[in-house]
Amino acid sequence: MTDTFVDGRGLGRIYHRGTLPVAALTGATVSVRSGDRIAVVGPSGGGKSTLLQLLGGLDAPDEGQIAWPALGPRGQLRPRQVGYVFQTPSLLESLTVLENVELPLLLTGETSEAARVRAREILAELGLAAIAEKLPAELSGGQAQRAAVARAFVGKPRLILADEPTGQLDHPTAQRLFDVLLALLSKTDTALVVATHDLAIAQRFPVKWRLAHGRLEVS
Repeated sequence: MTDTFVDGRGLGRIYHRGTLPVAALTGATVSVRSGDRIAVVGPSGGGKSTLLQLLGGLDAPDEGQIAWPALGPRGQLRPRQVGYVFQTPSLLESLTVLENVELPLLLTGETSEAARVRAREILAELGLAAIAEKLPAELSGGQAQRAAVARAFVGKPRLILADEPTGQLDHPTAQRLFDVLLALLSKTDTALVVATHDLAIAQRFPVKWRLAHGRLEVS
């Protein structure tokens, strides 16, 4: 039986520009199950980031209901159940790559020794062992984003959400990042939902959600 990680029904999210309400998402019904590979595509400002924030429990809908049947309550989703990759790496500048990657485990109560071992493992899997002791300022854009992927994966989450993770990378570097990311997931039931404007990336996913003006189409 396939686990349902996210079940959202009639989701709506409204922001305000001054006194003017703006519907970022309207009536979206979605389901994410174990092993899913989903690309969320659409124009900038179409609601992709809003949807991912709802899926990961980073934000709450103004309309509709959302639950995480196989993952648990919203307050316990991150970082163990849900890993998040942002458009920019968002690494802590004062910490080395290794320290950035092990941080989510330390925050969940993992021992420093176990966290370090696991962080080194995931860095090796991503081909980043050689830069483990470097600071973020010393990295290329591709290295920094792969380090952010390592940080999202280190706790072995069941759902990975990636919001335009290649938005600041050139096309070859973006494709290499996804080669590594999809390879990491190939033998797991971890679900992956990626918001992207890159149609070449989207074509690598069997399921596509299209968002425009806050309205969702699933194909």
